[in-house]
Amino acid sequence: MKEISLKKQGDLEEIFAHAHIEIDMKTVREKTVAMIESGNVEPSELLADMDAQIAKAKEESLSRKDILDKVDKWMSACEEESWLEDYNRDMSLMSGGDGG
Repeated sequence: MKEISLKKQGDLEEIFAHAHIEIDMKTVREKTVAMIESGNVEPSELLADMDAQIAKAKEESLSRKDILDKVDKWMSACEEESWLEDYNRDMSLMSGGDGG
C-alpha cells in the first residue's frame, strides 16, 4: 500500500512541478505514511482520494498551460534581447567604441 501511494504521490509531485505549483510533498508523504501505518484509513478510500488529487492537479495544470507558455516565450525573448545587446556592445567595442 505504501509503495502504491508513494508512486501516486510521485505522479502528483511531477504534475505540480510541471505546473509550477508549490507544495510541501515531504509533509504530504509523511502524513500519508502515518495514516497507512495507523490503520485508520481504508486503502481504497486513500487511493480514491489520491486519484482525485491527481485529477485536480491535472486540471489546474491545464488551466495554467497558456500562461506558462506565454511566460516561456517572454523569457526566451528577453534572453534573445539580452544576447543581442551584449553582441552589439561587443561589436561596438571591437570597432572602436563611439564611432570615432
